[in-house]
Amino acid sequence: MLKPKVISQVLRQATRNGIYAALMLTQEGSLLAYAADNDKSVKIYAAISANIWSNYKKQMVFSSLLNTGAECPKFLLVQCQEGSVYVKEIGGMLLCLVAEESVDLGILKAKADALSAHLEEPLLRVVPQYV
Repeated sequence: MLKPKVISQVLRQATRNGIYAALMLTQEGSLLAYAADNDKSVKIYAAISANIWSNYKKQMVFSSLLNTGAECPKFLLVQCQEGSVYVKEIGGMLLCLVAEESVDLGILKAKADALSAHLEEPLLRVVPQYV
């Protein structure tokens, strides 16, 4: 069984040095756990991240049906005026990190990869049907 409180504690470790929020959500955008500076913005981050991921993944599936050689995304990195958003699928869920614009994109990816490595095995045990 997943324990959202424990997952939130793990996610909290990534919310330093310019990272506003770390979220674990379903592919549909429902929050499982999160750690954030501003709780009011978390649902917005989740909805936007899941929507972008879903649309991009659908486009890649459609492209693969047309034999264009496209693959499903490994991660998405969106750089905006006020910051960056990193989204990655792990264990059938989505991991999302939201950072201010001064955060180096390599650092953002490294933190997401570290969280992914830590959380992937427990998530796969609980949600094996997504693999």
